[in-house]
Amino acid sequence: MSEETRQEGMDDLFETENQPWMVLNLDGIDVPVAEVKEAKVQQGSVETDARIYYPEGEGPFPVVFYIHGGAFVGGFNAMDEPICRMICHEAGCAVISPNYQLAPDHKFPEGLNELYGLLLYFKANADEYRMDMSRIAVGGASAGANYAAALCVKAYQEKDLSFKYQILLYPTLDMKSAPEDKVTPFTDTQAMPPEGVTEMVQVYLQQDQDPGDPLVSPFFAPEEAFPKTGVFIPRKCIFWKEGRDFACKLMDAGVEVLLKSYENVGHGFMELRGNEHVSRDVKNLVCSELKRNL
Repeated sequence: MSEETRQEGMDDLFETENQPWMVLNLDGIDVPVAEVKEAKVQQGSVETDARIYYPEGEGPFPVVFYIHGGAFVGGFNAMDEPICRMICHEAGCAVISPNYQLAPDHKFPEGLNELYGLLLYFKANADEYRMDMSRIAVGGASAGANYAAALCVKAYQEKDLSFKYQILLYPTLDMKSAPEDKVTPFTDTQAMPPEGVTEMVQVYLQQDQDPGDPLVSPFFAPEEAFPKTGVFIPRKCIFWKEGRDFACKLMDAGVEVLLKSYENVGHGFMELRGNEHVSRDVKNLVCSELKRNL
């Protein structure tokens, strides 16, 4: 899918009665990196494209696999360029920013399997790409954070990858619970109505798919499937409660977790213009955690 088509999908996703589209947050788009490389990887009949950001030096570099959001139906990797550049520059990591097949044409588990296959490809070709795949973190925002956590679960099941850290921004982690139960007194239900979450789940999952499957809802995976974790959640987001509960669940199991909750901020603050002060704080914390753990 072309970036033009993906942008059209994002425009549709963010349509509202009063604002036909929302402007992407470009704060950090000018952060320098040594090289940006475009990779196209053939997996059977599927060609996956990924953008790779390299820091200065020869490598091999620790790796961050950062996945875009978009409710599983939209989005594109270029929308995450500011955070990818920041991670690359500040944490000294090679950052892989992939695109992937989107619902409803490609329902679970197609996107997840595509992303996992892409990771295995880079592991098999680590020398060519100057990557140290023994030091890898995974992360993303919203649906991308779901994929990030699900990749940790899949790696735990398959035993052929191991992550050192995961970065979860306003993650959707529980597709089993009723969306109405996710609402708190602070939830902005106009921006993210419960019925919209219901529709997202229906669009992403096969008709007979169990929404409690840990690869669909990582909240229900065993705690030992997850590495050290950073969870960053805005108070007005409908996914705030499950992000908090997931972080607490990991902490109770002895997993090291950084949990940050941001007051008066809604879903999408990293990608959308308007809360740059929050996105900068998150990027600084993410880079600090990656330097410490990779």
